[in-house]
Amino acid sequence: MSTFLSLFKKEVRTCFLSPIAFVVMFFFWILTGGNFILLLYQMANGDSLTMATQWMFGGPLICFSLPVVIPLITMRLFAEERKLGTLEALLTTPVKVPELVLAKFFGALVFYSVLWLPVFAYAYFQSGMNPSATLAFPDVGALRAGAVGVMLVGALYIAVGLLMSSLTSNQIVAAIAGFAILFGSFLAGAYLAYTAPSASARTVGQFFSSSAHMLDFSRGVVDSRIVVLYLSFTAWFLFVSVKAVEAKRT
Repeated sequence: MSTFLSLFKKEVRTCFLSPIAFVVMFFFWILTGGNFILLLYQMANGDSLTMATQWMFGGPLICFSLPVVIPLITMRLFAEERKLGTLEALLTTPVKVPELVLAKFFGALVFYSVLWLPVFAYAYFQSGMNPSATLAFPDVGALRAGAVGVMLVGALYIAVGLLMSSLTSNQIVAAIAGFAILFGSFLAGAYLAYTAPSASARTVGQFFSSSAHMLDFSRGVVDSRIVVLYLSFTAWFLFVSVKAVEAKRT
């Protein structure tokens, strides 16, 4: 456990001290600010609070930005160490590969969580601006469900990006590969969920579409099947990452 904590602290420091971290943070906070402005515009034009709540976590600016932002966070996790040769040196120590992979995963997840702090600040300000107690916005239950949703989606995306980074020593290649997989699956899921001509295809698409899941979570709907789906896929990608790094050790 002490080894894992040491690795975890190192990864958190590296995430926040990396120059790309400030670029990603600035980019994402600009998008969340723009998303909040659009949300206020919707409310000013008489849209329902249910629709407005969906924009807190499921707005198009947010959904389309995650497949871009997360590969930028994860591209350096293993690729940088492989390029510098420090990974090989680290693997000669008694450090366990699962501990190393999990430390990098949770370090990136902490940074990802910080990116969402302004969204909760906007929700707090909006609740204070609401003149009527009968029209509470945002709903606390929907806010909590939305937080669960963004963490589940983020954990899976980070696990995918981590795997791509473990397979190459080039950070640009890792970022492009992660973007291609995440954005491609995002578009495929959205197409199947909303525009597929077959009803059965739309049902399958809605079960696997991250955009549909974000909207459901933002409405306060937490489906245990979706939770298990994200946790299972996240665990699978982490397992494959462990095997990829262990292959480097041998």
